[in-house]
Amino acid sequence: MIDPVTLLLYAAALFVATVAQRVIGLGFGLVMGPVSAIVAGPIAAVPLNCIFAVVACTLMLPGVWRDIDWRRMAWLLVPAIPASVAGLLLARVVSTDALRITIGIVAIAGVLVSVAFTRTSHTLDGATTRLVSGVAIGGFNAAVGVGAPLVGAYALVSRWDARVLAATMQPFWVILNLVTLGQRAVLVPEGFPQWPWWAWLGSGAAAAAGTVFAHRIAHRISPSVARWTIVVLSLIGGAAVIATGIAGIAGTA
Repeated sequence: MIDPVTLLLYAAALFVATVAQRVIGLGFGLVMGPVSAIVAGPIAAVPLNCIFAVVACTLMLPGVWRDIDWRRMAWLLVPAIPASVAGLLLARVVSTDALRITIGIVAIAGVLVSVAFTRTSHTLDGATTRLVSGVAIGGFNAAVGVGAPLVGAYALVSRWDARVLAATMQPFWVILNLVTLGQRAVLVPEGFPQWPWWAWLGSGAAAAAGTVFAHRIAHRISPSVARWTIVVLSLIGGAAVIATGIAGIAGTA
């Protein structure tokens, strides 16, 4: 269950996450991962994030449709789907908190290496890069609900145009999160949040409001600001995942 005050705080975080998701193509899981874990618990956090990510990204599709790079999306999505199964199975046998710490460290290291790479004149965007990135994104997203830092790392090394990135990741997250929800219903059916109808409606309204607001400001964000926002959010997200994992281990000690 959720009380009205907690719902207001959750809706505010959802608004911010939706704006970030629309403007730079990622950030939803980075913002909502820790918030959902606090509000609904670590088990319910992943399906909760998947549900509202699908809602938010679906609402964004009409406004970004013309800029979507469907071919590149397919390169990332095809390996991400089977990797999400592996991520769910791994989450069943390995401590969730230990997974969070490991994934957070890997994510931060990946982003830092990617930032260093961007200081060179090279671009890394071949088939191997896309396949490996897709596997990492799908596995991390299914295991602990945070795949965005790996999106950020790939966007940096491939020098993906910020506008196209923001557009392409909306259908990517819709499909991947729907698949993850279906997989969880079969493989990890427990932990689905039991909220009253007004909590679902209020949270959905916050996502809708964030989408409307983000559409108004997205074109005003320069590519350089978008790139550095991706870096900062990815690093913060990785650190938050590590902190959540450490807190979980400390709480059970």
